[in-house]
Order: sequence, then structure tokens, then C-alpha cells
Amino acid sequence: MRGYLLLTEARSGSNWLGSLINHSQEMGKSTEWLSPKFHGLDMGALSWDAFFAEVIRKCSTPNGVFGMKIFPNQLFVTRERYGRDFIRHCLAEHETALIFLRRRDTLRQAISFARARQTRAFAAHHGAKAEPRYDFEQIARCFFYIRESYGFWEGYLDLLGVPFTEFTYEDLANDPSAFIAHIAGQLGVSPPARTETTMTVQRDELTEEWIERFNEDCRSRDLLEAYDRREHIPGKMRNFAKLASGKLRPRYPFAF
Repeated sequence: MRGYLLLTEARSGSNWLGSLINHSQEMGKSTEWLSPKFHGLDMGALSWDAFFAEVIRKCSTPNGVFGMKIFPNQLFVTRERYGRDFIRHCLAEHETALIFLRRRDTLRQAISFARARQTRAFAAHHGAKAEPRYDFEQIARCFFYIRESYGFWEGYLDLLGVPFTEFTYEDLANDPSAFIAHIAGQLGVSPPARTETTMTVQRDELTEEWIERFNEDCRSRDLLEAYDRREHIPGKMRNFAKLASGKLRPRYPFAF
């Protein structure tokens, strides 16, 4: 089979680009198929081979090509259960193109990510379940998280040593035709005569207000505290004893 894997992170424009591709109905079904929320599979009951086959089936169109997007955490969630690298296996089993999509403006991406996490509305057509509120620490954590994700993809792809193509959201925002044509070429299908989507850009005056507030807060707020997502240690008696004896320590950032 032929297919593509879109390697990216949340709020990179991947939903919008995926909707343009999916409209053709001949270029796979791009979404986060490695997320349990989307694949809906019982990973505890399925073998690796059965799981892999089901994911490929779900992200394929009737003409026998597949497409999906992957965030770093989803790659690791899958490895945690099966001990396998989904991307390596996909490259070994199928004719697979790797595409790295990033967004140049990390701050806008982080604000979009923070707002989506607060409202649980990851697309404009999804109704918000809460009102967004400015939170410096959450935006900063999203900023660091996104930069770490892109850093992971850069390092992973370098070490993997296989060809990939890189696109930047800002370069595609006004004209995504190069992105669509590239994927169509990789899949061996004709690009759609015209592209359609029901998605709209989630950007408004609130975004601009938050950017101004965040840049002001960066001059005085604790960026190290915002970055520090150290590992949580469950509050069990044996862990308290290990902490007291020095045998168990919280993992601080960049501890090797």
C-alpha cells in the first residue's frame, strides 16, 4: 500500500490541511488515528499486528491509499503498549512518505493550544464547553511543549535517516496547493480539481490581546516555573518512605 504520515503537533494547521485532503476521498483519511480517542480500539485485547492492520484500515480510502497525522505523544503511547515504533513499522510494511509540518509562529500556536484546551473546542465548528481565560503559565507551558515536539521530530527524523518533506503552515495559509499536490504525487493519485473545507481559522481580537499581555508578562514572570513539568510521584506510603530515604527523587527538567 501507499500512504503518508504527517508528523506535527497540535494547532499547526493540520486539521485544516487534513480537511482539504480528505475532501478528495482518494487520499486517505487524515486524523489522529494513533490516539485512542480516535481509533476506538481495545489495545489490551489486540495484538500488535491486529492493531496496526486496523489503524491502517481506518485511515485508508477505498482506492487503497492511507494517510494520518501523528503527534509525538501518540507515538509514545503506542510504544508504551506494544513496545513498537509505529513509524518504523509503517516504513517497513508500506510505501510510506513522511511529511513534517510545523508552524513558524510558536506563540500564536501556543495561545491557540491553550484556548483549545480550556474550551475543549479544537475546531471552529465545535462548540466551546467553557469560556477562555488568559493564563500566562498555561500559554508558556504550551509554548515550551510545542517547541519540544518540533525538536523531537527534527532529531527523530535526522536519526531515522530516511527522506522526508517539510512544510510550514504560514507558507501554506494562503495557498495550500503545493502541500496537496505533494501528497497526491506520493500517493499516485491526481490532485483534486478544487479544494473545499468547512473549517475556518480560529483567530480573533482575543488572540491579539493575549499576545500583548503575554509579551508584557514575560519580562517579570517565572519562565522556569512555567517550564517545569516534573514527573508526578503517586502519594503512596512506600513512595513517601523512598522520598524520605532519598531513594526516590522527583525528575527535574533536563535530568539525565
